[in-house]
Amino acid sequence: MEALFNSMQEHALFLLAFPFDAANRIYLGYLAGSLAIAAVWITAALIRRQPREAAEYWRRMTSLKIWWHPSARLDYLLLITNPVIRGVTVGAMGVSLVPVALATSGFLEAGLGDVSLTWSAIQVTAAYTLVLFIADDFTRFLLHYLMHKVPRLWSIHRLHHSAEVMTPFTVYRIHPLESMLYSLRMVVTQGVILGLFFFGFGMNLSVWEIAGANLFTYLFNLTGANLRHSHVWISWGPWLERVFISPAQHQIHHSDNPAHFDRNMGAFLAVWDGLFGTLQIARGQVVTSFGLRRGAKSPHRGLLNAYLEPCRRALRINNKN
Repeated sequence: MEALFNSMQEHALFLLAFPFDAANRIYLGYLAGSLAIAAVWITAALIRRQPREAAEYWRRMTSLKIWWHPSARLDYLLLITNPVIRGVTVGAMGVSLVPVALATSGFLEAGLGDVSLTWSAIQVTAAYTLVLFIADDFTRFLLHYLMHKVPRLWSIHRLHHSAEVMTPFTVYRIHPLESMLYSLRMVVTQGVILGLFFFGFGMNLSVWEIAGANLFTYLFNLTGANLRHSHVWISWGPWLERVFISPAQHQIHHSDNPAHFDRNMGAFLAVWDGLFGTLQIARGQVVTSFGLRRGAKSPHRGLLNAYLEPCRRALRINNKN
């Protein structure tokens, strides 16, 4: 009984630390950045003498109909329970990036021999930070793309898309199996890049960080990441949206309009969508409803159902599909 109490206490402290850890999307700094951007949009609407538009932005940010919607309440439950399951499943995989890095470095050394590049420390750090960010963003896009294109994977990922309203907590609306795949992706990606730089520059590597997060990841999360899962429509404009995913573009991704399905699958960079033919620019249209398909209720109405329904659905899919 004491062990259970201690475990629950540790989990509670872990959750309470979420807003203070820059590795998490709901880090207070990222939330503040999104609020600041929304405030700029509201102010701009007032300057343009469009009070109704400003009021609509405010309503979408503060509406209890959104924040206490059954769909949002499921997001909160998944935020609480998923870390427990993730700790068991990811721990059971026993995968660490260091063995991946050493294997990568060893493979390159066996094929190419000893290579010692003479870059300055700042050049190595800058390159490592940037390459790590780009590789992580691309593999995140690639797995997300497969989640939409492979039927069994879509059965798991559709839990995330069954959200009928969106808040910053919707980012945690994922099935444990999906979480496990993303963790494996991260370990392999970071391990390979680490091994590549081990091979070229030795093991004395460092990354530019802010509050413990990769510099580029921190900056992208700071500039409106929490508005992606929201009802606040903010577009970067047609030129910038070919390079960076805007909040509006991710809302298109979650739209229940079939014309928007499988679009804008990038995390930070939009260039991958451009290369794969899945890019959609936010050209004036405002997405107002989200979900699996227009007019359909979410099949995930409770925590147990959210965990079991995707598994049942995946098992029912014929291997030929």
